[in-house]
Amino acid sequence: MRRAAGGLHAPVHAALDLLCRAALWLSGIALLAMTVVVAWSVFGRFVLNDTPAWGESLALLLLGWVILGAAAAGVRENFHMGFETLRDLLPAPVAAFCMGLSDALVTMFGAAMAWYGGELALGVWDATLPALELPGAVEYLPLVVGGLLIALFGAERLLTRLATGAAPAVATAEHTILTDA
Repeated sequence: MRRAAGGLHAPVHAALDLLCRAALWLSGIALLAMTVVVAWSVFGRFVLNDTPAWGESLALLLLGWVILGAAAAGVRENFHMGFETLRDLLPAPVAAFCMGLSDALVTMFGAAMAWYGGELALGVWDATLPALELPGAVEYLPLVVGGLLIALFGAERLLTRLATGAAPAVATAEHTILTDA
């Protein structure tokens, strides 16, 4: 796991590590389940000539969990798209300001996702998804949970940067959660 970031206590850092791993596990399980659902739908359509009505709806719901859990982990592990070329061309103080601003914007974006996703979920709680027979709010739960995690991990980066002047240390190669290999 990553070293405890300056300004954050080790138990908080350890809890965020566990939360990040849980988000990735949830994403992985959702991806596996989505693969099974899509395979069953294809089998049903072309072999049984009876496409399950719930297949597409469930696959789309699972896709939300795949994307948002992995996106939150990408924020924590700094494994997301960025503009390093521009940052590397800027003077050090300006680059540091831009990185802090980026962390603040990511945190606010995650909070907005969670807030407005929650409003959407509450607005359709009484509705029922016809194909799945689940409350309508289920469609927006990945947005709420993913937004909360993005905001939490963005806030960790921002607070660490404010306390130490640097971003949290990224995981070492042998302990990293995500790699680009």
